[in-house]
Order: sequence, then structure tokens, then C-alpha cells
Amino acid sequence: MAWVAVGGIVVSAGMSFFGAEQASKEAQKQRDLMFNLRMAEIASNEKIEYEKIRTGNETERIRILAESLRLYREALQKESTIRLRDTWIYVAGLGCGTGVIYGLFLMYSKSKSNANA
Repeated sequence: MAWVAVGGIVVSAGMSFFGAEQASKEAQKQRDLMFNLRMAEIASNEKIEYEKIRTGNETERIRILAESLRLYREALQKESTIRLRDTWIYVAGLGCGTGVIYGLFLMYSKSKSNANA
């Protein structure tokens, strides 16, 4: 009977040792899994922050471009208005000059016809 008890103890100790080893391996797998999940979460958060920064930079770049285009459009409108005004001044001066020359021509032709009559 003693041998049966000793055999039972040995088998029980062997099963306990084997069970503890399996539990240790399973616990290590769980720790590795948790570590990998945490690293994946950190990498995901890093990518999200990088995208936020990139999106913010793109938004700022688009805002600067829109502001530059607005200022350029205003400058073109001012220049166009000035050129249009200058064109009307030129056309008016041309018309006045033509009128004066035509008036002198008429006066000269009338004075010539009065002198011939």
C-alpha cells in the first residue's frame, strides 16, 4: 500500500509539475499577446497623430493658397480698373484731339472759301 501511496504522490507531483508548466506557457502566450496588442495600439495612435498633423498642414497650405488667390484677384481687379480708366482717358483725348484737328480744318477751309468768294 505504501508503494501505491508513493506512486500516487509521484504521479500527482508529475501532473502538478506538467500542469504548472502548461499554465506558465499559457501565461507567457497571454503576456505576449497583450504586449503585441499594446504595440499595435501605440502604432495605430502614432499613425492617427501623423495623419492629423499631415491633414492640418494640408489645410493650412490650402488656406494660404486661397488667401494668395484672393489677394491676386483683388490686385488684378484694381489693375483692370486703372487700365480701363486710362483707356477711357486715352480715347477721350484722342476724340478731343481729332475734334480740334477737324475744327481747325473746317475753319481753314471756311476761311479759304470766304477768301475765294
